[in-house]
Amino acid sequence: MTSSDQAIGDGRLRMNRRSLIRTGVGTLALGIGAPAARITAQHATPESPATSRPEPDVEPGIQVYPPHGTRTASPYTEISFRGTSRELLGPVRVEGSKSGGHSGVMKPHGDGRGVSFLPDAPFEPAETVTVAAGIPLQRGWNGVLTFHVSTPAPKAPAPAMRETRQPQAAPQVFRSRPDLHPPVIDITTESMDTASGHVFVAPKIPDGQNGVMILDEGGELVWFSLPQIDLGQGNDFKVQEYLGQPVLTWWEGASPVGYGFGHYVICNSAYQRIAEIQVGNGFPGGDVHEFLLTPWNTALVIIYNPVRWNLAPVRGAVNGIVLDGVIQEMEIETGRVLFEWHALDHVDIEETYQAPPTAFAKPLDYFHLNSIAVDSDNSLVISARHMHAIYKIDRMTGDVIWRLNGKRSDFTMGPKTRFAFQHDARPQADGTLTLFDNHESNADIGGISRGLMLDLDLDRMRATLVREYIHPTEILSVSQGNMQLLPNGNAFVGWGSAPVFSEFGPDGDLRFNGRFPRGGMSYRAFCMPWSGLPAVPPDMAIERGTGQTLTVYASWNGATGVAAWRVMAGGSASNLYEVDTSPRSGFETAITVRTAGLLIAVQALDASGRVMGVSDVMPIGTSG
Repeated sequence: MTSSDQAIGDGRLRMNRRSLIRTGVGTLALGIGAPAARITAQHATPESPATSRPEPDVEPGIQVYPPHGTRTASPYTEISFRGTSRELLGPVRVEGSKSGGHSGVMKPHGDGRGVSFLPDAPFEPAETVTVAAGIPLQRGWNGVLTFHVSTPAPKAPAPAMRETRQPQAAPQVFRSRPDLHPPVIDITTESMDTASGHVFVAPKIPDGQNGVMILDEGGELVWFSLPQIDLGQGNDFKVQEYLGQPVLTWWEGASPVGYGFGHYVICNSAYQRIAEIQVGNGFPGGDVHEFLLTPWNTALVIIYNPVRWNLAPVRGAVNGIVLDGVIQEMEIETGRVLFEWHALDHVDIEETYQAPPTAFAKPLDYFHLNSIAVDSDNSLVISARHMHAIYKIDRMTGDVIWRLNGKRSDFTMGPKTRFAFQHDARPQADGTLTLFDNHESNADIGGISRGLMLDLDLDRMRATLVREYIHPTEILSVSQGNMQLLPNGNAFVGWGSAPVFSEFGPDGDLRFNGRFPRGGMSYRAFCMPWSGLPAVPPDMAIERGTGQTLTVYASWNGATGVAAWRVMAGGSASNLYEVDTSPRSGFETAITVRTAGLLIAVQALDASGRVMGVSDVMPIGTSG
């Protein structure tokens, strides 16, 4: 796309709003909660700037997405009006400079605070779209909104099929769950004065099973779940809150190097999928880096969108390909897009540290958006790895409030505060900012990664080092990683591309350390409280010995409160008696018993001896 293609031509976008209101759009039922009304866009009448009236005031509180002036909207975008209703919005007109007038349906937002126009047909690439309503929308000509549609470029190919070969380290094997083969976790530093909670990781293992995994404080497996797609991966696995309840969330999909295309999963404490979310507006798929639930029960996600772009400012092709970093806020129940922000609309490509690719068909990943956080003032704090910078974004305007580090930092960077290729920027309640400083993206160059806490003096615009967390082995993580502050003052660090996760004391002393097998990794790692009770019954397998001796293998994938297992046997399912009770021992407990019964089952007991769950009854003649 050339520079002229990227510009929005004001001359052809002006619309006579008086004509719009006079002609109307037909009869509409525009009340919130009413059935979706069909609307038909009509052609606008151009108006000369010399004869146009002074621009009207924008209706207070109304925000429209794509915002006025956007250059990178998807051809499949919906148009979201926030802070209004169908009734207050009045008749709506949507027209593309190439595609002409658009019909569509109006869908109210579930929170009652907005409405979206869903076009019946996509917009044309590289066209300008004009939007007007019965009330002014933007401070443009007569309150008319305009945005430009990007020219999509080919999506990066999905990862190639792996060759089957022997794993570098044997996985765990369970008789009661032969379908699960999670990696063995080596605890190299036992817990000492650590925060209470479970460890949450999403291991990616060469020639092993990828999935999401919960570990207890000793590193023993609690829950392991495989993606529901072939060759899929999980990322950003953690506990969040949704509708007032703790839930498990993660990204699931396919991932080329550095980013991915997939969807987002929410599970309740019974490990049932209560939501699976795909990104809106026709983008190629949700990215691996962030799935953040907000206090108002919406989701903030990242999208990598390849578009045609003029890369001449960074010595690239005039008609090159760039990856736009997109943020969407989505309504989980309806899938409506409530907010959308595009890096290309607000951050120049000249700020990147990435050189343009030599291959024409390969995109320039100029921004590499990898985290989103909501600050105390409701603005967004985001991390852009290839800018070596963190940005604070105004939620209402999309403007950059400040830049931290990078080529155009608004802060003076104090001693030991500079970072590079960073991840996971999080504003803290005390006004500090934490992040994971990768330091380098090339292992051959060397260096040391660290967790980092900075104080940001907004009066003097100066960044000062508060604390850094460095592994005793001086790990260099060339990609991924995160840092989490814990309630007891400790810090939990996931080392990303290095197969390590650690907990540090307030003074930086190592208090816990775990490792994946060589070659394994987890994008992030967390320590969080969690209580799970699976909706499915416990699993059991039996192995016959000599005579009446047999070994019972009991497990319950995801159950957090099991203290012991009780073996029951008998002649009928309604008349089972206790044979033995044994303390739980890891994910799978093996119990050797003697019984003349024909049927057998196990009961999961909590610490008080209460029965939490019962397995299916199995004939003793059946082997596991």
